[in-house]
Amino acid sequence: MRRLLAAARIGRSPYFDRSWYVRRYLPGARPVFAALHYLREGAAAGFDPGPGFSTRGYLAAHPDVAAAGVNPLLHYERYGRAEGRELTPPLGPVARPEREGRQAAEMAVIVHAYHTGVFDELRRALAAFPEHADIYVSYPRGSKTHDEALIRAAFPGAVPVAVDNLGQDVGAFLQVLERIDRRGYRVYCRLGSQAERLPASLRETLLRGAVGPAERVAEFEAIFRDRPEVLLGGARELFRHGPSALPERAAVLTALLGKAGGPSDALETDWGFFAGAACWLRAELVERLMGCLRAEEFGPVQRDGQLARAGERLPGLLAQAMGGQVALASCLDPAAPVEVMPGLPPEAPRRNIPMTELLGGLGTRWITPAVAAMAAGQARGLGAERRYSPAARAAAPVGDYTILTPTGDRPEAFAQCLRMVATQSLQPREWIVVDDGARPLTEDIALPDWATYVRRAPGPQDPPHTLPCNVLAGLEHLSAERVLIFEDDDWYSPLYAAFLLPWLDSFDLVGLNLIRYYHLQGRAWKHGFQPAHTAFAQSGFRRGPASECLERVCRSENEEIRQQGLIDRHWWHGFEGPKYLIQDHPALHLGLKGGSGRPGLASGHDRAEVDYIPDPDGAYLAQVLGPDRVYYEG
Repeated sequence: MRRLLAAARIGRSPYFDRSWYVRRYLPGARPVFAALHYLREGAAAGFDPGPGFSTRGYLAAHPDVAAAGVNPLLHYERYGRAEGRELTPPLGPVARPEREGRQAAEMAVIVHAYHTGVFDELRRALAAFPEHADIYVSYPRGSKTHDEALIRAAFPGAVPVAVDNLGQDVGAFLQVLERIDRRGYRVYCRLGSQAERLPASLRETLLRGAVGPAERVAEFEAIFRDRPEVLLGGARELFRHGPSALPERAAVLTALLGKAGGPSDALETDWGFFAGAACWLRAELVERLMGCLRAEEFGPVQRDGQLARAGERLPGLLAQAMGGQVALASCLDPAAPVEVMPGLPPEAPRRNIPMTELLGGLGTRWITPAVAAMAAGQARGLGAERRYSPAARAAAPVGDYTILTPTGDRPEAFAQCLRMVATQSLQPREWIVVDDGARPLTEDIALPDWATYVRRAPGPQDPPHTLPCNVLAGLEHLSAERVLIFEDDDWYSPLYAAFLLPWLDSFDLVGLNLIRYYHLQGRAWKHGFQPAHTAFAQSGFRRGPASECLERVCRSENEEIRQQGLIDRHWWHGFEGPKYLIQDHPALHLGLKGGSGRPGLASGHDRAEVDYIPDPDGAYLAQVLGPDRVYYEG
């Protein structure tokens, strides 16, 4: 009875159009049951009760209603109207760009502009497309940071398209396709705003496979024009093995494939899909995609993740089921031609590769030549350019992270540390410097105004090694979620933070596994591969369980920690949350021993240790540090 009363309340709403609802969603059904259908099934499927009320829009605008699982129109009639709740109408059709006498476009570019911090990169990518391409830029309606004026200003000449913030990038893409006039388009290029926390160079690398320079766009356009068997295209390095990425999405994909009329055994073939949000799709593939997946099927954003991930894989599966071929271009080699093949390239791993591992491998391949070029003096960033400049800091991109540096009685070494921090390609939001030296650091060095200086005067109760005391003092001042450790006497590449930070999007504790040491007085080097941990100096963490574990380790009475400051081993071994040791990386950090100031007490500071390899002519130092060696020689 309660359900019938609720259906009757919906049926009396001026926003429920019974005839419209039946024509749109229940052709051939009896209109008398329309309100009950909307109550029981329609709203959950994203159906609208009439042309003046958006189910998805109301839930997106009022997440408390979505979380409660209440029928949106019923909520509005019972409570929302009296509370003055915003009522969002359904989104209407989108007109094509004005072309002023030119022939109609055969190519449409669809961009989802969600992360405002990467608008510049998207704008540069769009500049590679010819004038005869139509460009649509979607943005979440109702957002406090997005509106039509912003999109028009950021992307001149593009058509802004407001979409409901449902279904992630896949939902946005489908909403645009459903609302534009698709007649005449032969090929679509889909772009998305890559994760904002990735280094800019890596984000552009990911875009380069699908877009790249204008010549690559023209190559893709020619392939889709001249080779009708090509249904899909994108970055070779991001084309992942579909069957191994199925476990929790196999049932969803099977159902979608069945709706598309594809053979059920297609899931077991050697098919692939593009990770990320950039790819090319032939119009025939798009129509098949829309025939089995509609934007209205996505529920509230908290519950649509599985369908969205299945939707990301679906174009690759459909292309395979349709017997199509794939055009693949290299992210890492812009000069390599686009290659057409029937499926996954031979070198693609036939296993499930987590996105973190995939991006990490690309990050290593991206950063290795950049590090080598700096060390060889062929690229800027080292040597005389490594100095603090307020103007350079103001012009540099700033990341949402903190650098924590314990120090004490090492002003000369800290002067080099200031260079290391001030010349990171991605600057920290804050720098916490904890000093327990007998002479305050600020009497010798002027810190930047964006650094927080924490003076911890030495006391009689201090242990022989005061690193745990200084770390505890620094933890109290952190405000950013992600934190990198910079030790005061070590060398860091300008690309260190840009490489390490993306890993903290997936893990609470990360670090470089290969530890490189150099003894300046002994002119010798060594490498270390500690089992299941790395040096404190090249670790990063997220505030929360990892920092709480670090705090417990620093407060412990362990003699190794008190006598030698060996926080790293106990921290890494003791933390049971998500952590990752990066195995493959170039020389981004060098642990320096035997420098000026207060000597260290941990392993590696004694130049007589037998595992040091002599470097009498400084060849190793020159190879790793390049022009930066001038700060440590002599």
